[in-house]
Amino acid sequence: MTDIVDVRLLGGGALPALYDAELPQKDELCGAFWGSLALRAFGIDSVRGEPVDQDLVAREAGTTLSHGDPYESLPPGEQPRVDYRLELPVADDPAGAGTAASTVARAIESCSDGRLAVVRVAGPWRDGAVARLLERTLELAPEAVLIANLQTSHLWGSKPGSALVFAALAGVEVDAPPSDWDVGHFVSLGFVLRGPGGTLVGVRDTYRSLGWDGNHLQPPAALDAALARTDGVEGGVLCVCRPAEGETLAERLGADGFDLRDWDNGSVPA
Repeated sequence: MTDIVDVRLLGGGALPALYDAELPQKDELCGAFWGSLALRAFGIDSVRGEPVDQDLVAREAGTTLSHGDPYESLPPGEQPRVDYRLELPVADDPAGAGTAASTVARAIESCSDGRLAVVRVAGPWRDGAVARLLERTLELAPEAVLIANLQTSHLWGSKPGSALVFAALAGVEVDAPPSDWDVGHFVSLGFVLRGPGGTLVGVRDTYRSLGWDGNHLQPPAALDAALARTDGVEGGVLCVCRPAEGETLAERLGADGFDLRDWDNGSVPA
């Protein structure tokens, strides 16, 4: 029988357990959530005697809070989480609240004290870009943590029926289930699921209510659209890895036509 499904994991063996224990994110700290997990996945648990957690990365990245209606930024059915360990600043303009992708990258590099590198991939997000990025990362840096900064409205709904998933893996064209919510967001691209005719990408989200304990499946084309965004700002992927792998990965991605730079996701650092 040739109809075999192949699964390839990203992020190293420690990440799944760390991720499961950390859920859910604190309100407005999705970027810091993934920054802290990327550091801890590579064994960096403290910085200058302080624990590596969402609050530490938020402070280092200049995250700001909006202090508006907390439910506006949550997926349906989720409850706010505001047990901040540190006092974080409030944005002057709520539209600029959150975490800039550029400062998440710098916070990871700074907190790792040179032990980690962050390859910034700003697109272009078309013509199968996500699939090519994942193939290169699996080839050159399979333990990398890929932090995607995207717009959720372009994603599949996080709980598609099994028949739809199997059809997509078989290469059958299917109708996309409507997205759960519409915000700018940070997630991680955690695994690749290949079927006999199609591919789905496993996304690790920041809320357990989405998908299966936070994990959901997305077609690469939906992720291309979510990263390209239609909300007036940019999206991209931070590839967190060891410096030697980062150098090789950046060289190959550049040769593949990717734009390697910081991008503006609309958040203004404190």
